[in-house]
Amino acid sequence: MVFSDRGRAVLLIGIFVLVAGFAFTNYILTLLGIFLIIGSVASSPYFQLTMPVESLEVTREIDKHNIFQDDFFQVKLTIKNAGAHRIDSVDVFDVYPEVFRLVLGKNTIRTRIDPNQEVKFSYILQAPLRGQFTFGPTKFQIYDRLEYRFEEMSGENFDNLLIYPNVEEVRIMESLAQKRRIGHMFGIHKTRQMSMGTDFTGIRRYESGDEYRRIDWKSSARLQKLMMRQYETERNIRMFIILDIGSTMAAGRPEYSKLEAAIKAALMLGKMAMERKDHVGLLTWSTKQHAYLKPGLGDAHYHRMLDELAKIEPGGEFDLTEAVRYLATRINQQSFFIILSDLESNRKQLEKGIKLIRGYKHNAIIISPFGPWFEIEEIYLSPVERALGEAIVHRLLEEQSALAKSFRRVGVQIIPVGPGDFLPTLLSEYLKAKKRSIAVI
Repeated sequence: MVFSDRGRAVLLIGIFVLVAGFAFTNYILTLLGIFLIIGSVASSPYFQLTMPVESLEVTREIDKHNIFQDDFFQVKLTIKNAGAHRIDSVDVFDVYPEVFRLVLGKNTIRTRIDPNQEVKFSYILQAPLRGQFTFGPTKFQIYDRLEYRFEEMSGENFDNLLIYPNVEEVRIMESLAQKRRIGHMFGIHKTRQMSMGTDFTGIRRYESGDEYRRIDWKSSARLQKLMMRQYETERNIRMFIILDIGSTMAAGRPEYSKLEAAIKAALMLGKMAMERKDHVGLLTWSTKQHAYLKPGLGDAHYHRMLDELAKIEPGGEFDLTEAVRYLATRINQQSFFIILSDLESNRKQLEKGIKLIRGYKHNAIIISPFGPWFEIEEIYLSPVERALGEAIVHRLLEEQSALAKSFRRVGVQIIPVGPGDFLPTLLSEYLKAKKRSIAVI
């Protein structure tokens, strides 16, 4: 039990008055001092006996099940006094993750609760970051009737909340796709394979072994030789997104880090590829495997991918060699690997990992978010800091250029990207691979 500010003030005044009474031999001051001291402590046993340690019940409700980055949501608290004694005064403080923004209402309240009565309050938060977060506990400061003393206690009400990456770009893409504009924006086209598909493309001369039912008799009669109707189908590819979630990927402002840009780009790529019936797999890796999804497609597969990307917590060092070995035991068909990494891990293991990919007959490309373009904000730099930043950029570019030269020897390209061109570059390279029919299913 702790004295409140009011209780401490009354006790100190009582002691001061008591001392003054003795000093001036003033019985009135002495009696007043004794009265104040006794009044500040006399009710402690009763308060201790009647304090509702086990009688407070707390329920927290969050009004949305699926919350995305930058969404607003409401948190509702219900506090019930299940005991037989009235709580004269209680401060309630609900703990939420510090990174969230309180936009409306308060997460604290002072109130009185009668026996078997409930008090409700709510507040609205905005989630600026994706990831897993914990709400709770709810803390209480229960005061006695005169608010001289209080007891602190905490509930056991913890709630875990998963915030999904911002998929506004994906929603925009879906809207454009429904309006048939996305193909014009990103240059999407079919990878053609002349076969017995469903889309008519033209006619050709009959060849031995062709099915008679495909003969175009009108054209044959006009040209005086057998002609065949020709169709096209779209060839689908199998690809794996390998996402580096090492600690270096989280450098910079949390909401604009290399990792956050890579997660959003991976979601966009996955959504686009699955819309086009390509099979998409996912591997998130640092020093070990964190999430693995075998190649698949469809809404359920996309939502599993969304869940895994939302849960990512960066840490450790990216080990591409072990990531490739892990995949080698799980896939036996040629695949197209899209590696999203800043390449700031051990160079030898990166080179070894790339050689393993090519040794297993897979194709790969590396989209590399370039650190300084994400981490350095020139608007806040002094001339000296700007010059130092340019020197760092120059040195890192030279190192990446040397690494890119080494990778080109085995047929793997490194493309450095910044915040503005990450997504367009990634989608462009996917479409190039699809056009070349890389890793066809």
